[in-house]
Amino acid sequence: MPGRTTDPPSEGDRSKRATGGVRKLNADQYELKIRWERARRVLEVSSTGVQFEYDAALKVGARYPISLDGPGISFSTTLEVTRCQLTVDPETGRHFRVSGKFFPYQE
Repeated sequence: MPGRTTDPPSEGDRSKRATGGVRKLNADQYELKIRWERARRVLEVSSTGVQFEYDAALKVGARYPISLDGPGISFSTTLEVTRCQLTVDPETGRHFRVSGKFFPYQE
């Protein structure tokens, strides 16, 4: 059995290599559009759905065409709205906090 010429990577090195140097984007780095209207702010993005603030109410259960853009990523899909909550803030005014799942579902 030949001898080893290098030591195995330390625990700290393994955790850095596991992600391959790819960092997860912050939600505020994304831009979301429903048809042609931009969302006010993207709050959370996951592999199954998205949460964002929007100026108009969206019907729960309805499906809307969306496009999601960010640094190095851009895709269009269909979003099924699961929640639409009215939010009133004295500083930013009235808007809706919308949650939805990407359609068709892939689990």
